[in-house]
Amino acid sequence: MRLYILGCFAATPRALNNPSSQILEIKNHIFLIDCGEGTQLQLRKNKIRFSRIQHIFISHLHGDHFFGLPGLISTFRLLGREKELHIYGPKGLKEAITLLLKLGDSWTNFPLIFHELSSKEQNVIFQDNTVSVKTIPLDHRVYTNGFLFSELPGERKLNTKAVAKYKIDKVYFNKIKKGEDVSLEAGQIISNDLLTMDPPKSKQ
Repeated sequence: MRLYILGCFAATPRALNNPSSQILEIKNHIFLIDCGEGTQLQLRKNKIRFSRIQHIFISHLHGDHFFGLPGLISTFRLLGREKELHIYGPKGLKEAITLLLKLGDSWTNFPLIFHELSSKEQNVIFQDNTVSVKTIPLDHRVYTNGFLFSELPGERKLNTKAVAKYKIDKVYFNKIKKGEDVSLEAGQIISNDLLTMDPPKSKQ
């Protein structure tokens, strides 16, 4: 897990500081959190490949947190992006972004998928086999969420000594790492706890 602070200053940009934007690298994902002005330049400076960004999370609709988003989307288009882009943010974000793109005759040539948020309760808004993202409702002048990024538990680690002791065939290894017990030819069932060790502790 690695966090890049692209910007964390107040609403007015400074020569050496930028409005809010962060990149979180976790389990082979590159997540962009907020997209204030200057985000594209900061991505370049930190040598983060634009094509790896597939999910963008916008906390709220104050300009210093999303005014860089239309420009970033337009740049994706100019670079010939084809992969879909998922954007999570407050209700109204889709209207704001799509209006600018249409007025500028720069509609995307890739799928642009908005996930608009309005719930004031914590919700899971993204999850795959490795990472889960939950909202954290916050008290602000407008509807606002923080985001909790959590690694999901990985496969259990194979206990090679135990596997050798019970003469377990390799064909069972994948099932064992997924938590399954093994039944020997003699009918004896070997508990998964005897054959595996806990995976590394998940981070969030």
